[in-house]
Amino acid sequence: GEVRYFVKGRGEDDPTTCYFIDDSGSVFVEDDGGEDDDDDDDDGGSIKLGLGDFIFYSVLASKAATYSLLTCVSCVSAVLFGLAATMVLLSVQKRALPALPISVFLGVAVYLAARYMAQPWVEALMRHPIYV
Repeated sequence: GEVRYFVKGRGEDDPTTCYFIDDSGSVFVEDDGGEDDDDDDDDGGSIKLGLGDFIFYSVLASKAATYSLLTCVSCVSAVLFGLAATMVLLSVQKRALPALPISVFLGVAVYLAARYMAQPWVEALMRHPIYV
């Protein structure tokens, strides 16, 4: 009969297996013998960040950039450090983790510290220069 459904699956130690289901409900299995066919939907162990992650990072960095260069650079550095920490946790835990919490927490904390503590200190130093 005509093929009604096509399911492609991959186990941890299995090569890619394709299941075909026809009109009568019979299941046919096709095994490709472990060959990778470089499909875009099968990325194996790659790391993916969603569009929402980049939107949050860019909104945080752009808000910091509206205040000062010091705040922007420190905020972007904190977000990148948070992403690196998330990657380390990802390699240790061997399971999917959200990319936002560590990066956004560090980014917001450093933004607030840079804006309300570091920036006034730098401005005070610029008003009264120290000559050596």
